[in-house]
Amino acid sequence: MKLRLLLVLILLYSTSCFAQLTMVNPTDQPVSVAVGFYVEKGLFKGWNTKGWLPIAPHDSITLLPTGIAGGSFYYHGVSALCDQGYAGNYALFVHPSEAFAIANAGTDAPVTLNKDVKKAGFVKVDLPAGQRSYRLRLPALNCTQQGRRTGEWTVYLDRDKEEVRKPEQATYVRRISYQQGVPTGLVRDYYYPSNVLQWDGKLLSEHPAVPQGTCITYDETGRKREELVYQNGRVTGSTRRWDAAGKEMVITRKYRTVKILEPQQGYLVSYYNPGKSRTVIPVTLPPNTVSWYYEFTAFRNEAQLQAARTQFKLMSELSRLVDQTGALKFALTALSTPPGGSICNVFLLGSPEQTDLFQAKQEFSYVREGTRSSLTSAVVPVSQPVSQQVYLGLHNPDNLYGIHYALEVVAIVEE
Repeated sequence: MKLRLLLVLILLYSTSCFAQLTMVNPTDQPVSVAVGFYVEKGLFKGWNTKGWLPIAPHDSITLLPTGIAGGSFYYHGVSALCDQGYAGNYALFVHPSEAFAIANAGTDAPVTLNKDVKKAGFVKVDLPAGQRSYRLRLPALNCTQQGRRTGEWTVYLDRDKEEVRKPEQATYVRRISYQQGVPTGLVRDYYYPSNVLQWDGKLLSEHPAVPQGTCITYDETGRKREELVYQNGRVTGSTRRWDAAGKEMVITRKYRTVKILEPQQGYLVSYYNPGKSRTVIPVTLPPNTVSWYYEFTAFRNEAQLQAARTQFKLMSELSRLVDQTGALKFALTALSTPPGGSICNVFLLGSPEQTDLFQAKQEFSYVREGTRSSLTSAVVPVSQPVSQQVYLGLHNPDNLYGIHYALEVVAIVEE
């Protein structure tokens, strides 16, 4: 009996170049598969399983030399590099880690030389009547590594481009690649189920979507409808649009100025005196901000500061320039600078964590654009908003004298 069992297991392990089942791995990840197949004759007639059979990326294997019996077969797969694998609703015995051959794999009395076998979920593939050969192309894996997306993914999206699980819920399908959870390379969205290209471009992130570089939108006939250039999710440069006949349209962009902070003043003590030598001023930018400016001055004498503050003209001058040019390309010299008398360091901070470090006099990071050291007075432009919520950190570097400061913030918004 043991000899016959051994012979059966040897036959189960064997493969042949005349195999009738070909399994193709189209993914970038190596996979190992187990196959469930029907044995027509012999002592162990019935459903048997065999594994693990490695398939390299973009490679294939062949097996079942006598053909596929029973009108169907089953498969189960795992990936060493992905949290996911191939699993279904049909339970057959496998060994979790060792190579195995198991007879009576669909019953509760499996016959095998392996110990500690367990049931796993297999995917069933039905064949047309009388067919005994089949070429199975494994589905693409949406792969994660320790929960982070990696490699090529196919994602289904609804009309708002929110992810859905089932294709029947989808309006679009996205082909995207990830590296440690971050989108990489070109992203393409297609109308579903027609598979006509709807959008292509790059994304710095998906939730929320932050486009980067040139992004193009197409209609359902595949004709180009819009081309935008993004920098960190914000539109920069020219916008191009085409009508339904494919003719390019002339686009006029309008801008308006928005006062973010009214001219305000404060006081910072010197380093060796009690009180605050540093302060943080939150700046909340409105949606569609394309650039923003702050006007600043500092004096030891409060009366001098009050006189300088009356010369703040940032809001009126920006409004006049935007109305006259209809664009953003005007020289900074067109804006007047108030007088100033004492130095102050102004840092553009991008997060609450950095403001805490700044105020605690610990090492912190800042945005170079918008940061000025030893500033007495200036109008400072920030052409690329890093986010809608930023902070200006003011620091009096003087060891002996306190300073009075005044500040105003104005944004230019695209309508």
